[in-house]
Amino acid sequence: MQILQWIAGFETGINFMWNLTLGAMVLLYILCNVLPDSLVGKILPLHNVFKPHTNIDLDFQSIGYALLHTTWATRITHSTILIEAVSWFVVFQSWHWSIPAIALGVMLIQSLLIGDLRFGICFMLVGAAVWAAAYYITGSLGMAQVLLLAKVILMLGGLMRMLSHSAELIPPILLNNSDQFVKLSAKNVNWKIPLSSLIGYVAEFGSGLPNRILPVQVNYVYQTLFRVQPVKTLSWQEVESSAKTALTGGYSALHSLRSYYRSVMRK
Repeated sequence: MQILQWIAGFETGINFMWNLTLGAMVLLYILCNVLPDSLVGKILPLHNVFKPHTNIDLDFQSIGYALLHTTWATRITHSTILIEAVSWFVVFQSWHWSIPAIALGVMLIQSLLIGDLRFGICFMLVGAAVWAAAYYITGSLGMAQVLLLAKVILMLGGLMRMLSHSAELIPPILLNNSDQFVKLSAKNVNWKIPLSSLIGYVAEFGSGLPNRILPVQVNYVYQTLFRVQPVKTLSWQEVESSAKTALTGGYSALHSLRSYYRSVMRK
């Protein structure tokens, strides 16, 4: 494919940016889990989605997703998550043949801990399809060229999602200490905005991992498209209703977000 040959001409630069971004993502995950909420949460909204115990709280993840992605811009740029999941499995396969199996095992554990059988079946079917697609693509086109394309897709995905968030209201705490969403203007912009954007790129890059936004989108699709009702988790109508409540009333309008806000504001 001509596009693969064209991308290959930028291999050195792509690999440099990839290693830098991947290292930053690993560091971000570590910092979100070891530093106090009162430090990280003031520059990265809802940073606790990168914590294992929150990652298995599908209701929190879904409400947070619906809350921070209300415009057509963020919805379009977040529509590539399935493609990015395939790209991650290509990357996993390039590291070692066992890594995709381990990743699928992590998805299985995540499904079991979430506890909704219907969701778990759908999520694992998507995971198996993603693995099969990555295996087929690398087998057909060759690992070297496909791997480079996968890296480009993942980095561009993170960049486009970060940029699209400029169309959203600014989440609480970034502009002031209130729990309200605020519209950005020349009068209230501060130093946190460019810093949070830089960190946001790394966070959005990491959000493409199969265990991050993918389960939320599976949760949305299997409920709205296939009309399957969850047993242990919130319906998507309840998710959207909760998100609207928090968007207009602030974090304090919902118990889970109120707890998060207090943990970030704690001195």
